[in-house]
Amino acid sequence: MQPPLTPAAPDEPLYEAFYGLREQPFALTTDPRFLFMGDAHRRAYEELLTGLRRREGVMLLTGDTGMGKTTLCRAVIEAVGPRTFSALILNPYMSDAEVLRVILRDFGLVTRDEIRKGAFAKADVPQLLDTLEGFLRSLVALNSYAVVIIDEAQSLSTRVLDQIRVLGGYEHEGQRLLQIILVGHPELLTTIRTDAMRALDARVTRRAVLGPLPPSDVDAYIQHRLTVAGGKDTLDFTADSVNLIAELTHGVPRRINLLCDRTLEVGRVEGTNTITTSIVQRAHKAASGHPSPATALQRAPVVPPLAATAAPDTTPASRAAAFDDMALELDEGLSLNDTPHDDEHGQPNDTRLMFGQTAPEAPTRPSSGLWLMLAWVVLAASIGTSAAYLSWAYIDSRTAIVMPMLPPTPPRDTTPPLGPFPIPPNDADERFLMNELQRLNPGWTPPRGGGGGY
Repeated sequence: MQPPLTPAAPDEPLYEAFYGLREQPFALTTDPRFLFMGDAHRRAYEELLTGLRRREGVMLLTGDTGMGKTTLCRAVIEAVGPRTFSALILNPYMSDAEVLRVILRDFGLVTRDEIRKGAFAKADVPQLLDTLEGFLRSLVALNSYAVVIIDEAQSLSTRVLDQIRVLGGYEHEGQRLLQIILVGHPELLTTIRTDAMRALDARVTRRAVLGPLPPSDVDAYIQHRLTVAGGKDTLDFTADSVNLIAELTHGVPRRINLLCDRTLEVGRVEGTNTITTSIVQRAHKAASGHPSPATALQRAPVVPPLAATAAPDTTPASRAAAFDDMALELDEGLSLNDTPHDDEHGQPNDTRLMFGQTAPEAPTRPSSGLWLMLAWVVLAASIGTSAAYLSWAYIDSRTAIVMPMLPPTPPRDTTPPLGPFPIPPNDADERFLMNELQRLNPGWTPPRGGGGGY
């Protein structure tokens, strides 16, 4: 093993170099070299291999996610021999014509450019079937196999499934020309048992099922993959760590690969080749997304409730002391963190209140003396208000206040006002007014040319 470097070193090797491995032993790939033959995998392997060698048409392989179905199919195809033409369909959401084009491409009859721009780009289903059937008949004289593996078959449409039934029926002199393996989840069995798929269900000759590994096979599974990667002698999984891996992964091969891969990373950081339960637990937390204890936020201490039998103290001194304690608790428990954080929506939050943590000092933070002064001001104001109210209530109960009597309100004049245009004086009124003015002013002479004959 290479000596461990510091985690911050930029040239720190991966754990493959640290443990002297030729390749990654727990990669999430479908390499058939890493296939472990447990009881369930061995039975499924022998079932499919026998069906291919006997030239049977349609076979089923079902199992939950992560059981190694695709890896098993690749191992079966390699075991048939080098003269095997295989096509692997990973996308179930295709039409029947697209499925035929992928099969022809994987068999080597056409290229990708011919499918996109050539004559096969616009070829219909009958033309594609004629091309495929002619190729399959040419394989009889060569004693070659043609195998089509359709992954995620539970998501295929009814039209594509019926097209697969037609392909599985191709034969020459009593011998099937094309072998088809439908790979999918357990609900695939329910799909083909419907009335619409009764004809396809009748053509299925073998049904293999994959399940999780028993706890007794987990250690052999880990050692097998380490042996293929060249690290059997450089790594040691303790018995307790293997039992913990089996418990956490429930025997699912994909989960075992993921957990063991993270376990080797943690072991490389610690610079050890012995994998213990503590290393597995830390790797499981990292793979599950749990935060590390160093980054977890501390919670504020919970204040215990008051006893139920204790009588509350309502004296002014006790109220002032309680208010003072409350102000001090708020001053110690609340801190304004000046460091920006992200809220639950991922937005920056520059002013987050944090309980039970010490914040950096800021010039705008109120001191304890200011809290205490504010508490005393509020308490004095409340006491003064209470004393004034009690004094007023006492005086009001012992004396009667006599209000002076006001004179009655004079009656309103309801006479309607004159109109906007008063009646103009007549000639007699005008002569009377002129005579009065002349009598009161002996030297005054009325103007000439006025009304009333003046």
